[in-house]
Amino acid sequence: MNAPTLKQKLQHIQSANHSIDNEEQPYEMALHMMNHIGSPDPVLRDELIYVTFATWIGQGVFSEDQLRHVLQLALDDQHLFYGIGEQGTDSVFTRTFSVLLLPPILNVDRQRPFLNKEDIGGIHHRLTTYLEHEKDVRGYVDDKGWAHAPAHAADAVEDLAQSPFLERTDLLELLHAFAVKITESTVVYIHDEDQRIAHAVITILRRNLLEQKDITVWIDSLHPGDKAENRSLLESSQMSLNVRLFLQTLYFAIRREVAEPFPAVRSTILKVLEREK
Repeated sequence: MNAPTLKQKLQHIQSANHSIDNEEQPYEMALHMMNHIGSPDPVLRDELIYVTFATWIGQGVFSEDQLRHVLQLALDDQHLFYGIGEQGTDSVFTRTFSVLLLPPILNVDRQRPFLNKEDIGGIHHRLTTYLEHEKDVRGYVDDKGWAHAPAHAADAVEDLAQSPFLERTDLLELLHAFAVKITESTVVYIHDEDQRIAHAVITILRRNLLEQKDITVWIDSLHPGDKAENRSLLESSQMSLNVRLFLQTLYFAIRREVAEPFPAVRSTILKVLEREK
């Protein structure tokens, strides 16, 4: 199915409040949507394909086997890793809207478990690898809409981190992958990336599986330090700003948290911020 035909069909489905009464084969439609999930047309990609996916997944339209297949497609090399490493190209939309399918699927799994430990381990591996290798961190792209890789991936991590199958080492790997994005030096994040990442980090911390030294070492690792070497003054400044904005956002987001490990986390953040003055 070509893009114009798919767009017309999805507009019709949307006008019927995503009812499947007149759509006899929603799974076949889902496969067509996966073929166009990276469309540079923001209406087709975001308002129609993503919204239809999120709505149908939430409504339980797909069977467990169908959800598994959609998940596998989203994580494969032609979706989550399509054109990985490229910057400034339209391939970013395929990657970032594929990763955005993980939250609704993982939400279903929390309500009605159908993914096993091996499944969650596979998602964890693909997601951490993606976070570490995604180079296109643009937020909003003129005429093409949201790319928003750090924010979309953070949403996926926030859901994944709640899985009881993830253990201490798994959570540490997610934090390490976030560190790669927080210390980004090619742009200054201005589209709430710091808040979306902070929410995911809070979910990881709330599991209370990490030792205090794990958290301290991770926060300290965000300090530019050696990372600033061989970078221009502009890049060093952008990296420092991204780190500072994230730490400030995280601090204020947990300022009223009294359960462990949050009091100690606040103290560690303040020490790092004082060091930055």
